[in-house]
Amino acid sequence: MADRLTIGIVQVGRRGGSWRDSLNNVVSLLDSVRDLSDVDVLFFPENWLSRKPIFLEDYYYVGDVLSRYAPIVFVGLSYVRVEKGVLSLGIASVEGKHNIVCEKIFPSKAVGERGLIVSGRYHPPIEIDEFWRVGCVACVDVFYPETSRLLVVDGANIIYNPASIPLDRIDLWHSVLKTRASENIVYTIGVNGVGNVYPDGRLTPGRSIIISPGSKKGEIAGSSSTVYVTSLNRSEILEQRKRWAFYDDIVNKLSRFYRDLKEVLMSE
Repeated sequence: MADRLTIGIVQVGRRGGSWRDSLNNVVSLLDSVRDLSDVDVLFFPENWLSRKPIFLEDYYYVGDVLSRYAPIVFVGLSYVRVEKGVLSLGIASVEGKHNIVCEKIFPSKAVGERGLIVSGRYHPPIEIDEFWRVGCVACVDVFYPETSRLLVVDGANIIYNPASIPLDRIDLWHSVLKTRASENIVYTIGVNGVGNVYPDGRLTPGRSIIISPGSKKGEIAGSSSTVYVTSLNRSEILEQRKRWAFYDDIVNKLSRFYRDLKEVLMSE
């Protein structure tokens, strides 16, 4: 069981005309980092590969390429063609095996996603080791507190939010991530793209953020393409749980109320 988990936030945007161009750009960025040998997990943003839907096998190929840089890679969130339509879907490569880790349950109304993609379903957290478990919440789904809480009921102590947030909504997004960290006594990791253009012309400015349990600190990765490496500490979670009863009350008193919700969200 690791007391510290070393993570890397890969803050990037789309490049060129295809997902392969974007992948090649990320590979160049990762190759330029002096040393990633100690990094346990890499986290990517939403829609950094392409605005167009890709096929799931191509998405898995991206995971294969990126798995050269860390044992566990959360590849982010992309539009993916599946049998029932197009999903906003996230995968993780864990020791060379691919896992679907999240689907956007509540597509964005503001940017017209509800007319373009289908609603996804809930996926439980990914186990890193005996202690660390990562739950993925797809972009706007983090504004629905039930999605994060359900992951915590299922054992998550890291809530990862791959996102595409414009500049005028960054402060709001950070505030929500701080709230999710404190109310659930978990780490929250928000990874935003750089330089991607919204349909109305707004740009995503990066400013990815890590919030520790209790919102004691936030670390913003700036507004450029970068790989930001830091460590999460098991002791911060355990110490905060000793001070606040939120987590105990979630597990002992509230968890039963999420059983029906889980059944509904897994059957979408």
